[in-house]
Amino acid sequence: MQNAKIKVLPDDIICRIAAGEVVERPASVVKELIENSIDARATRIEIEIKDGGQKLIEITDNGEGMCRQDAVLAFTPHATSKIIDDSELEHVISLGFRGEALPTIASVARVSMVTRHESEETGSRVTIDGGRIVSVDSDSFPKGTRIQVKNLFYNVPARRKFLKSIQAEMAQISDVVCHYMMGYPEIAFKFSKNNVQIAATNGSGNLIDAILAVYGPEVTRSLVQLKEPVSIAGTGMSLRGYISPPNQARPAARYMTTLVNRRVVKPKLLTQAVNKACGAFFPRGRYPVLILDLRVPPEIIDVNVHPQKTEIRFKDERWVFATIWETIQSSLSGLRMVSEPVRPAEQTRFEPETADLPDYESADSRPGDLSRPAAGSIFTPPPPFSMPGIPAQSGIGKGETKLYELKDTEMERLGPHSAPQIPAGATAFAPVVTLHRPKILAQLKNSYLLGEDDDGLFIIDQHAAHERILFDQFVNTYKDTPVTAQPLLFPVPLKLLPSERLIIKEQLPQLKTLGFSIHQEDDNQFYVTAVPVSEKKTSDSESIQNVLSEVLNGWESRSISEIKTDLLKMMACKAAVKAGDPLTDSEWSSLLEQLLKTENPFTCPHGRPIVIRLTTRQIETGFLRT
Repeated sequence: MQNAKIKVLPDDIICRIAAGEVVERPASVVKELIENSIDARATRIEIEIKDGGQKLIEITDNGEGMCRQDAVLAFTPHATSKIIDDSELEHVISLGFRGEALPTIASVARVSMVTRHESEETGSRVTIDGGRIVSVDSDSFPKGTRIQVKNLFYNVPARRKFLKSIQAEMAQISDVVCHYMMGYPEIAFKFSKNNVQIAATNGSGNLIDAILAVYGPEVTRSLVQLKEPVSIAGTGMSLRGYISPPNQARPAARYMTTLVNRRVVKPKLLTQAVNKACGAFFPRGRYPVLILDLRVPPEIIDVNVHPQKTEIRFKDERWVFATIWETIQSSLSGLRMVSEPVRPAEQTRFEPETADLPDYESADSRPGDLSRPAAGSIFTPPPPFSMPGIPAQSGIGKGETKLYELKDTEMERLGPHSAPQIPAGATAFAPVVTLHRPKILAQLKNSYLLGEDDDGLFIIDQHAAHERILFDQFVNTYKDTPVTAQPLLFPVPLKLLPSERLIIKEQLPQLKTLGFSIHQEDDNQFYVTAVPVSEKKTSDSESIQNVLSEVLNGWESRSISEIKTDLLKMMACKAAVKAGDPLTDSEWSSLLEQLLKTENPFTCPHGRPIVIRLTTRQIETGFLRT
C-alpha cells in the first residue's frame, strides 16, 4: 500500500477544477446568474458591473426567490431544483439543470446572496468566501434574489492572470447581456456599469422593442423579418427572428444572436448553416445582424454536452441545417445582385425586387467590401498619382529600362508577408519578387496593367499597386503623429452595440488620435463630428459607420498601433484607383515608377499579390514550342 499514488481530491479542489470549466471569465458568471433568474420566472432583472466584473457582479431579480433551506443547499455541488432523475435529461426545458453554477462561482469568489420566497416573512442572507459558508442570517428583502460576486478569482491567481483588460471583459459581458435581452423581450432588463445605465429593455414582450434597445433605431428600421419555412408548419416547431440586409453587414459575428428553445447557444451546425445561406448575399468576412429563435421539441436536442451549456446536439442535423438555410435564403430572396453595365469591373449592387422591402445601397458600392469605397466615401482618391515628394515620371514604358530586384536581405527584413501568398490551385503564376527592366504595354479591362521584362509577361493589379503606394505614404506621414481629422458639416448619428458604446466612452482620446471626434448628446445617442481627413467636403454616413465598426471590432485585443495600421490600410484601400478606372499611358508609367520605390512592391497591405507573372517558358509551352 505504500506505493499507492491515486488519492481522492478534497471537495474544495474539486470545486475549483469545476470552476475552470463553468466559470471561464466574468461573462460566464453573468450568463449563469441571468439564466438562474430566468428559470426563477423573473420579469425584471438588473445587472450591475464594476471593473469588468472582477470587482463586482451583482444580479437582482424579482423571481420566485428561495426559502432559507434552499438558499444554503443551492451552494452544494450538483444540488438543483430543475430535474429530479436522469429521465428528465431527455427533455430539459430549464436553462440550468446541472447544479454546478453557484457552488463553482462561490469557490473562486466572495459571494453574498439575499433571497426571499413568498412563503416566508423575511429573507435570508448567505455569505460565502472561497466556497466556505461564513454566515446565514435573516434580512429584509422583497420577493426575489440578489447575488453579489466580489473579487472573482481572488484565490486562483493563475486564472486571474489570464483575464484580459477590464475593457475586454466588459465587452464580453455586454454581448452576453444583449443576447438575453433579445432572447427574452418579456423580461425588463437593466444593465449598468458603475451605477451608470448602459442599456435597458421595457419587458413589453415585443422583440422589436428589445432589438431597438440594443441596436438603436437605424439598425432596427432596416431589419427583414425571417420567413418561417412552410415545411415546418404543423410540426410543433418554429423559427422566427430578424436579419439585416446586405448593406447593413457588420465586421464580426458578435452581432448574431442564435437561440434554440430560448437558450443562447453557438453550435457549429447553426453557424455553418447561417454562413452558408448568407454567402450569396454578404461579402466574405462580413456578417448580418441576426436574431434567430429556433424552437423544437426538447427530446430532439441534447443540451447536456458542455459545462457552459453553449453547445447542443440535434438528432436530425440535416433537417436543422436545411431549415435554417432555407429560412435565410427565402428571407433575403427579395434582393438580387445587379451588375453595373457601364463599367465592366464595377462592383455589384443590391436592389429590392419587391415593393415591401426597404431601399438599399446605391449602384456605386457594395456594402462591407473595403476594396471599393461606397458613394460619398470619407476617403477620396487624390489626383491620379501626383503624390507629394514623388514626382510623376513617364520614363518607364517610353523606351527606358529599369532593374528592380529584392535582395535576400531585403526579403528577410520585410518579413514573411513580403512574398505574395498564392492560393492553392493558382499554380500557373509564380510569386513575383523580381522585375528586370520592366515596361508597361497596355491596360486590360481597365483593371490590370500588362507589362514585359526580361523574364516574360507580368500583370499588375492597379488597385493593389496604388493601395501599396498610398499605404506606405500614410505610414510615413502618420508614423509619430495623430491622423489628421476632417470636421463634418453635420454630425452623423452612430449605430452601436452597448459594448461599442463602452469602448467609445473610455477611448475618446485614442479615437481622437485616429482622426475621429465623437460626442454623446443628452439623448444618449453618439454622434461623430470629425473623421480621418478626406478631400471631399461631405462624407456618407454608411461609409463612416463601416470604417468606425472596423476600427472598434476587436479593439480590446489589439494595441493602438495595430488599430492605427489597420485604419491606414482602409484609408489606402478606399483612396486607391479602382478596378474599372481607365488610365492613360503616362499614369501607367507613373504607377509602376512609384510602386517600385515602395519597400514591398509585390504585396498589397492586406497580403494579396500585386504582380503575377507568365514566364517566357510558360508562353512557349502553351504554343507547343518546347
